[in-house]
Amino acid sequence: MRRAPRPLRAAPLAAAAFAALAAPGCGEARAPRAPAPPPGRWETLFYEPFDDPSLLPEAAPWRPDDYPDDGPHADAGSYFRARGVAPPRPAYRASLPFGARGWLTLESYGRTDATPLRELAAVVPDPAGGANRALRLRSPAHSDGTVVRPSAPLPRRYRVSLRVGYAEFGDGLAGGPNGYDGGETAEPWSTKDATEQNGFYWLAITDAPTRPHNNVWVHHHRKVVVDTDNHHPPWMEIFDGARFEPGGDRPVMLFALDGAGRTHPRNGKPFLSWSAGRVQPSGAIRAVDRYLPGRWYSVRVERDDAGFVVELSGEFRHGGRRTYRAAFPFDAHCVFHYNPPGVPPRGACVDESPAPEADSPAPQWPLAGGWPDWFFFGDPHTNYYEGTAYYDDLRLEVFREGG
Repeated sequence: MRRAPRPLRAAPLAAAAFAALAAPGCGEARAPRAPAPPPGRWETLFYEPFDDPSLLPEAAPWRPDDYPDDGPHADAGSYFRARGVAPPRPAYRASLPFGARGWLTLESYGRTDATPLRELAAVVPDPAGGANRALRLRSPAHSDGTVVRPSAPLPRRYRVSLRVGYAEFGDGLAGGPNGYDGGETAEPWSTKDATEQNGFYWLAITDAPTRPHNNVWVHHHRKVVVDTDNHHPPWMEIFDGARFEPGGDRPVMLFALDGAGRTHPRNGKPFLSWSAGRVQPSGAIRAVDRYLPGRWYSVRVERDDAGFVVELSGEFRHGGRRTYRAAFPFDAHCVFHYNPPGVPPRGACVDESPAPEADSPAPQWPLAGGWPDWFFFGDPHTNYYEGTAYYDDLRLEVFREGG
């Protein structure tokens, strides 16, 4: 069955205007307003249906990895240098803008420059069948990583949505390969067995532009996340509709990061998991449900001055066909780095101490700091995760105030 006609891909604003939405004087961040929202409407700023097979080139523009210096947890950052860990060589990156007016950036990482880009990212027939097409992101090796992010920071109020599905990133079942070939480790940043965990990000909001990195970097830059980590033995609980049960097979995690919680050197801030109809206690790792293979799901993150709202819709193992909706208001939660530039955080959220064991004096959440939002989806880990997932109908909306 074919879907209804799609809106035009062309966006009403140029990429420069998209970037300007986050600039002072044009949609600049403001102090939290009264609970009653102003009148206005949502408008589509950019839309990518992933219909054009020529959207991405077949050959990757590989270049040797220069190990970008984006904080102490970067691949060659102070956290790892203090432990005598050096990033792998050779290693390569490919980064290219794409989509209407170049509003999106795709970035891939690998240990060889011989991999064609189409093996990592390509517009392909919809796995559900029919005439539709979708974006396929793959990590043939656990040391591969590919993400899609915007080419400019997000505006102060937005909605970003897309479809996600047909994931094959392991299953978390005991005794199985969990989607791996076998024997993979999380080297050089860790000596752990990588096969114990396999997964992907459905959609996440971060405080910096996300590129493929070691898993520790990503852990220290997340704000709000919808993701999956198939693992065994289980270290999380999954809500089955009546109770929480230990499990790591096809969980869907929906959480914000508790900026007021204690920072773990490798895992970052503790989770504020949304499950069983509410935000769980800080640090409780509890999945909202289990996803089903061979299905499409819809996910959306909305942000305004009051907080984040996350919605996840589809058919789940326990909840059936439904929509899960989680709210993380800023007056109740110190969502990590929620405040954009020019807006100070609430006093309870300020943390002038450095990140533990990072070998850096930089404060974690200074009063004068500010962080714009960025989204990403895909596999950002270059020492974990091996598999395939599909994405479609990516849309960025902005709120226009006024009658």
